[in-house]
Amino acid sequence: MKLPISLLTLFLISCSATSTPMPTQLPTSNLQSPISNLTLEQKIGQLMLVGFDGTTLTPEFRDVLQQLHLGGVIFYDRNIASPSQVAQLNADLQAAARERGAPALLITIDQEGGIVARLREDKGFAEFPGQMAVAATGDLENARRIARALSDELHALGFNMDLAPDLDVNNNASNPIIGTRSFGSAPARVAEFGVAYIEAMQGAGMIAVGKHFPGHGDTAIDSHVALSSVPHDRARLDTVEFVPFRAAMRAKVAGIMSAHITFPAIDPTPGLAATLSPRVLTGLVRDEMQYDGLVMTDELTMGALATSGYPAPKAAVAALQAGADVLLFQTGYAMHRETHAALVDAVKRGEIPESRVDDALRRVLRVKEQFGLTTADRRPLTTDRVGAPETKAISRDVARQAVTLVRDDAHLIPLTPDAKLLVVETGAYGIGKRLGATTIQVKAQPTAGEIASAQSAAEGRAVIVATSDVAKNRAQADLVNALLKTNARVIVVATRSPYDLLAFPGAPTYLAIYGANPPMLDALADVMIGKTPARGKLPVELSAPR
Repeated sequence: MKLPISLLTLFLISCSATSTPMPTQLPTSNLQSPISNLTLEQKIGQLMLVGFDGTTLTPEFRDVLQQLHLGGVIFYDRNIASPSQVAQLNADLQAAARERGAPALLITIDQEGGIVARLREDKGFAEFPGQMAVAATGDLENARRIARALSDELHALGFNMDLAPDLDVNNNASNPIIGTRSFGSAPARVAEFGVAYIEAMQGAGMIAVGKHFPGHGDTAIDSHVALSSVPHDRARLDTVEFVPFRAAMRAKVAGIMSAHITFPAIDPTPGLAATLSPRVLTGLVRDEMQYDGLVMTDELTMGALATSGYPAPKAAVAALQAGADVLLFQTGYAMHRETHAALVDAVKRGEIPESRVDDALRRVLRVKEQFGLTTADRRPLTTDRVGAPETKAISRDVARQAVTLVRDDAHLIPLTPDAKLLVVETGAYGIGKRLGATTIQVKAQPTAGEIASAQSAAEGRAVIVATSDVAKNRAQADLVNALLKTNARVIVVATRSPYDLLAFPGAPTYLAIYGANPPMLDALADVMIGKTPARGKLPVELSAPR
């Protein structure tokens, strides 16, 4: 019987295979206790997951990757040009890690579907409905279908971790950052769809990360910008915010991501985000919830931390000390080096016990081993199936099931063949083009002149007016209400937040599509012309913001 070789052993054996050791190379002695043979600098590097610049592996980033012994990277829009380019870049990144005898990198992307998608159809990839759209279908199998299709596409490109699904319960109509990224406003629904998504994704070999613990759904501030708070008592948190995360932990989700939000019921320290709180990451996650998977921070360069006195190096030290295992950063190579040095110094000064570092490293290497990320894995990447018609067919089938006709008191759906149609868009959605209709595009915040022109053009016509996040773009409510005062037959389409209806409750015909990406826009067109019925059901309660 062939005994399995652990990732830790491979980590060290691979180091001894290099004929000319480099100063940063990993030691090879005492395989019985491999972690103890790593330098502190190597251990710290394995806990860092960083963003980078460009669409190729530049010499500058190669140096950072190897000199800091980084454990992972994350892709953003700036790193993506085409399927073949992404696959080559990922292969080059892994090769650079192998050159120094390191374990395979965690190669990560934020590809939730819907409004959070780095890989887009206009660059040759497949896009998918967002989570709220999937929940609107009411079918858990659709969550599994999307998760499997997405995982297959990511694998083909060389990714091994996706920062999905979003497990936040979005019950705040004014939430500026979660919204349609959530499966809905009911904790049980979010839990059910989240678990289905996680099980399918991890069953397909993709590392899933549920976010944003303990819950970002009931906030009215974007944590990318400033620090927010969820002020509810513990009983409320247990029955709402925690429900999907507990379910995901029971389903053995590989990782959870922390939120840069304060939760006074758990940690009353003023201005201390959950990401930096030992009471949250250790007391709640480890001790109470008994979760032993990865705990990853949200980006440590976000405004919520910076504006509350925690620039990235200081935040990284506090997060690791609090119980985080993986520290996530945007780009900034000087900042990466400064942070790495700050973490090493904090351990040497005794601020962070080295046992805390070792504990985090064991979890990182365990996940890498669990998902087959060893240095021996050099399978070639093939992108033939990326953006394939079969994948897009799955995406569009789910999208058609998601389109929701919230109200049609005027009986305007489907459109009649002789409808004299005008489309007013608050973004470049292409709805008019899909329907062969006259189109007026106005600003996200329509001016008085644009509203008056749209009113004039609408007289006596059937008008589709496409809105997007009216809570942030209040002039769109003026546009819709002005059109409702004409003798036009008005159809309102919320291209993103279904909560838009709260700004114009008198709209007689109203649809929600939960995101204006190609699958959802194609599905909307099919519903409009009667090719398919609108079958979706609202997964949120349309109540006024508190």
